[in-house]
Amino acid sequence: MKKNLYIAFGFLFFLQGYAQEKKEEKMQNMLLDSLKKYEYEPLYQIEIFTNYAYRVKVNDIPVKNNFTEFLKNTKFNINSAILYSGKQNLSIEIYPEYIDKNKQKEYLDNQGTFKLIVSQTAWRKDGGGQEEPKIILEYELPKENKHTGNTIDYAKLKSFTDSLSFEASVPYHLQGWTNGEVFKEEDSLQLKAQVVDFYKKIINLYNTHNFKELYQLSKLQEYELAQYNYFTKDLIISNREKFNNTLPKNRLKMLPLENYKLEFYANNRVLALVRVDNPFKYKSAIIGEKEDIYGNNKIVILNKLLYRPIGSSQFQIIR
Repeated sequence: MKKNLYIAFGFLFFLQGYAQEKKEEKMQNMLLDSLKKYEYEPLYQIEIFTNYAYRVKVNDIPVKNNFTEFLKNTKFNINSAILYSGKQNLSIEIYPEYIDKNKQKEYLDNQGTFKLIVSQTAWRKDGGGQEEPKIILEYELPKENKHTGNTIDYAKLKSFTDSLSFEASVPYHLQGWTNGEVFKEEDSLQLKAQVVDFYKKIINLYNTHNFKELYQLSKLQEYELAQYNYFTKDLIISNREKFNNTLPKNRLKMLPLENYKLEFYANNRVLALVRVDNPFKYKSAIIGEKEDIYGNNKIVILNKLLYRPIGSSQFQIIR
């Protein structure tokens, strides 16, 4: 009798867990049902030409950094940091160039270069790729201090920062991190411990291939990623299924969580652990390794920016 009772209770718990899982999956897909398509779907991009190390943020969200001697010229989309139309803030941090992965110059120099272009494009409706980009903003390192008018001697500087802005017009309006708790930097030790625990949970979910729980921790991220890229629900679900089926075969091996520090973003509404060592400086502290098609080990960096909705005690992945 007891044995049958245990079996009955166990089956009941299984049914409850299954029903909850299906309910969460349905809610996630309902969120994707609210995705919108627009007549014109602009993409904003940044292109960088430089020999320096750098960090670039849009609306205080990191969009690119490079602290290596490689790939200094690059182009990338920034819609992930644009929640709605209007003024967008752009911050730039410049650091001396790297000679190799372990050696960095002490100072900037007057012959160095840093050029940044913000442009707008969109996918053509005829399927012919992207439109010719329209330049929104061009920036090069200034020769004079904009506050004092004095000539800048870069050879005496160990870093240089600048703040700019540009106007963007997008058809969507995203919530993002705007309803997130504002974290206090004086609580850094406690917050760091909480983020470490959450990152360890994410790493374990990857190790155990528990992708359904990963989706639950990042459902708003998945929806917003689809919206700012103008993806369809079918495409997102298809990519989700491919991810579920291919990642175990790719044998992604998660590396230890190490050499990190806590970073505050989005005016202290977003937190992340970033590496402090080269060649991963300011990259996400969640790093995996897998074999490519040639049998060589390939590093996979998994960006996970966290926020905590006001009134909640749980982190959510937002970017």
